[in-house]
Amino acid sequence: MTTVEVQKGSERVMGPVDYLVVLFPENRLTGKIAPEMRRLVDSGIVRVIDLLVVRKDGSGNVESFEASEIGGDAEEAFQAFAPKTKGWLSQDDAEAIGEQMPNNSIAAAMLFENLWAIGVKAAMMDAGGKLLEQGRIPPELIERAQNEPSTIMIREDRT
Repeated sequence: MTTVEVQKGSERVMGPVDYLVVLFPENRLTGKIAPEMRRLVDSGIVRVIDLLVVRKDGSGNVESFEASEIGGDAEEAFQAFAPKTKGWLSQDDAEAIGEQMPNNSIAAAMLFENLWAIGVKAAMMDAGGKLLEQGRIPPELIERAQNEPSTIMIREDRT
């Protein structure tokens, strides 16, 4: 496994932390995602910080589980991440996710650190740079930009 870690004083420089929430209608969470997650972790691209499963039953009741409490094939597949998760996702997070879910569904929420960015961040800090802004462009906007005519205008200087 490749691990990139840069020390600044007594603290580790962290890469950007992202989250995602994936909905599985009709409670169809399986372990099929786990091998790809494991590949990303093992290659040093990301570090899983937390993994939380939220279930909403047919009556609208919401409950949440850590990776080690999922049960079935999914628990076995995600078990490798259980000892490494930090518990950053809270019950409030689970309830907020549950509000967006239809009844009789399950969702997996994951926080992950982008380890690939640590070296760039450390170099930026060493050069005295300060991050002004960071964000993520939603996939829907990227798709729309790729499928629509360009809005870039080139003007000729006629002087």
